[in-house]
Order: sequence, then C-alpha cells, then structure tokens
Amino acid sequence: MRKEIFILFISVFALVAVSAQAQRRATPRSPTTKPTPSTSTKTSAPTAAPSPAQPAEVLPTTVAVVNDITISAGDIEDQVSAAILRDPDPYLRAYYADREKETRESRQRALDAHINSLLIAAEARKRGKSSDEIIEAEINSRITPPTEPEIKAAYDANRDQIGNADLESIRAQLISFIRNERSQELYAALIRRLKMTNAVNKNADVNAPNLAPGTVLAAVNGEPLRVETINERTKAYVYKLEMRIYAARKGVLDRRINDLLIVAEAAKRKVAPEDIVRTEITEKITQPTEAQINKLYEDHKSEIKTDLAGARPALINYLQQQQQEKLEAALAEKLRAGARVQVLLKEPDPPFLNVGIAGGATRGDANAAVTVIEFTDFQCSACGAMYPIVEEVLKSYGNRVRFVIRNFPLTTVHANAFHAAQAAEAAKAQGKFWEYIDFLFKNQSALDDESLKKYATLLGLDRKRFDTELASEKYVPVIRRDTADGEIYGVEMTPTFYINGLLLTDYSADGLRAAIEKGFARAGKPTTTAR
Repeated sequence: MRKEIFILFISVFALVAVSAQAQRRATPRSPTTKPTPSTSTKTSAPTAAPSPAQPAEVLPTTVAVVNDITISAGDIEDQVSAAILRDPDPYLRAYYADREKETRESRQRALDAHINSLLIAAEARKRGKSSDEIIEAEINSRITPPTEPEIKAAYDANRDQIGNADLESIRAQLISFIRNERSQELYAALIRRLKMTNAVNKNADVNAPNLAPGTVLAAVNGEPLRVETINERTKAYVYKLEMRIYAARKGVLDRRINDLLIVAEAAKRKVAPEDIVRTEITEKITQPTEAQINKLYEDHKSEIKTDLAGARPALINYLQQQQQEKLEAALAEKLRAGARVQVLLKEPDPPFLNVGIAGGATRGDANAAVTVIEFTDFQCSACGAMYPIVEEVLKSYGNRVRFVIRNFPLTTVHANAFHAAQAAEAAKAQGKFWEYIDFLFKNQSALDDESLKKYATLLGLDRKRFDTELASEKYVPVIRRDTADGEIYGVEMTPTFYINGLLLTDYSADGLRAAIEKGFARAGKPTTTAR
C-alpha cells in the first residue's frame, strides 16, 4: 500500500476533517492549506537573540526587521524546508524540491486526467448514462469492504505514520484508505478497457516549448483537448503551491518575530522567556467543555466519519489548539504594538486566468470594465455568510460591475447542494434566478425537494415547468460543465471569486471592494462609487 495516501487520510483525521472538500470561511484569508494541529498544546519558549550594535541594514534577502534585528530568508529556510518535508502532500514536497520538474509532471498528469474524463464521458454517452453513473457502476459498487486481517495489516504497515493511536480510534480512516486503494485499482482497470474501445490520439507533447494557441494535445474519438485547458490548470496549480510555500515561510517568520519580541519583553520584565510563555499562554489553556466537544462533533459529523468516542482525542486537541492560537495571536499583537516590526516577505501575485462565463447567471452591464465571477454551493455555510457581503458591496457599483454565478456543489459534504443548483437553473430559465437564490442562501437548512418547490411557488414560477425540469435533471450538464471548468481554474473551496480573472484572497467587504477598485484601475476606468 502507498504510504503517501495513508498519510493524507491521517492528516485529515488530525484536522478533525473540518475542511473535507473544504468550504471557505467568509473572512479575510489566503487560499492556503490549514496547518495540522500539533499533538500537544505546550508552547516552546523562544531562544534569546543578541542585540545589534547598530541599526540593521535592509538587504534584498531581508524578510523582516524587528527592533533593528534583521531576519534574512536564509535564517528561516531550514525550518521552512523541514515544515514542507513534513507535509503529507507529495506534490508540494516535489514542487519545493524542483519546481520545473513538478510543473512538467503536473501538466502531464492534467492531460492524462482530461483524457480519462473524456473516455468516461464517451462511455456514458454510449450507455445513455451520466459519467457519475458509470463511475458508480464500474468502481464504487465494486469496492468490497476490507476484512479484519486487511485492516490490521494496514495498521501495522503504517505504524510510523499513525504514532500512538490505537486501531479502533482510526478504524474508519483505515477502511477509507483501503477502499481508496481499491478504487484507484478499479479506475485504472476501467481506463485501460476504455482505451481499447475508443480512439485516443496524442498529437503533441504537453511540455513542448512554444506551443501555439489552439494546439490540440490529444483527442478522444475526435473530441479535441487543446493546450489552453492545460495552461489554465497549470497556472492555478502552481499558484496554489506557491501560496502554500509562502504560508510556510510566513508561519516560520511570524514565530521568529514573536520569539524575538518575547525575549525582549522578558528582558524588560527581568524574567525568563519561558515565564512569559507560561503565564500568557500555557496556563490559560483550559479543558474544553462537553458542550464544546459535542458541538464541534455535531457540526462536522458528516466529515469526521467516526463516532464521538473515537473522535474525542482529536476534537479536544483541535479545540485546545484553537485556544493556543488565539492566545499566541493576542500576545503577539500586544508585543508588536510596542515594537518596531517591518515584514518584507512578499506574497505571490495571483496569475491572470481566462475564467469563462459560459452559461452562468449574470447581471450588470455585459460591457462592464470589471467582471466578478463566483463559483458557489447553495448549501455551503461560508457561501451563505458571504452572500449579504457581496450584495452590499456590489450595490454601490450598480450596473458598472458585471456579476456572474457559476455552480460548484460540494457533493461529498452537502447532500442537497447539487439538487439545489438544478433548482436554481430551473428558476433562471424563468427569469427568476437572483430572487430564487435569495431563498436558497437564507434557508440553507431547508433545501429538500419539497422546499425547493415551495420557493418556486412563492416566486410565482410556472410550477409544472419547474417541477418537470427539476425531475428530468435537465440542467445536470450545465452544473457538470461549471464544476469541470472550476476544477480547471483551480477551484477547491466555495465560495471562490475571480475579479477580471484574478483570484480573490481577502474575503471581507473591504477586500472585495479593493479587488474591484483594482480591476477598474487596471482597466483605466473611473470608479466613483455611490457609498
């Protein structure tokens, strides 16, 4: 069994699976992966640093200056490297080690994945089914439950990654791991069979230099796969990896800055640095209450996939980790307020992506200088929280900003999201999309079939037409296309926004407004918003 995959499963469990096929919090943040909570809530005391005799010189390699102490990129890179090498994602580790090589390999993987998708789609058309139905029939329905000896063997083979966890506490993760292995084997066998019964032509090397626009890299039964699709996916993929490396550097740098500030504060108080850590952080961490543990479990039960007893240690650790992070942040904020801190570490610039509108719902001037495209999930709580923020910000621009919504239902965590997306498309066909999604976002706990039809009635839609289109799954291809396009653009979480092709990273009203203003500035258009 491949340990890389198993590490990923264990990592998800350690995170209490809070972000499985993640939905984004509607708060300012960068699109980085969430750090794995430590196994202990103990905070290490910082080590002392010598005081400089003169003000620090800012060099090109300088990433921060703290009270005239210079921190260079080289000072933190060993810790950054160690953090990335501990990351369970083999692709991140490969990219960090050799960016060019991993980028080339990722392009080949993307091409192979698209060819496989076209093969499955072709088979689905032959059988008069959907691609999902083919996957269910040929893969999911054929995965046999692992036996007890197989579960025990997986546990024993991965003890170095599991640590001290007993078998019962991670049984669900072991079963998922084994099922995933079998799923991959069945998928590979299916693709081999389909390649024997379909015409697959590879026309160009995906990594050849200077590929002309429109170059057909491959075709399945004459259906072309052009270079632009791989180029867009690669830009999104590389950006996400660069952001994760940046996040690792930022985390190490922040800890180094905080250590220096704690040492300085300890010297001022005439105490040891560990005394500051103990009194300001360690001693303030409390045992989570049963109510807190139960609430966290209930909020994420569908994602945790184990019972409360099995998840309890990870839940407690997660809650205490949250406490520790808040205490550390509060201490850092207090100390930085009285210090001279200059952070020079630069965040990677997001790439421009040619994000298409396709058949998305639109409003605003079609020729507007700024277009905001959102990939959303109507059952996603973060999308629901972001909805009024977006409405309030866009209201100030009137028709001068074009707003587009495309579908990206997270079906593994939101059972009603896909059906709700179909209902929204049916409402769009009758010219009531925006009014209908207002009901969806404001009633996310009631997205069952009966409720979806009730909202149609409240809007005065033609119920016979609405019900027929919803039952016939008329708009499934639209949603599939949106999801497939979103994956090309690197969408992994909802909501995800693109402003004139640039990924939004600050999910606040001010962040969205600033991104729109930059869009106007790049287009050379006046903004004069009515606040």
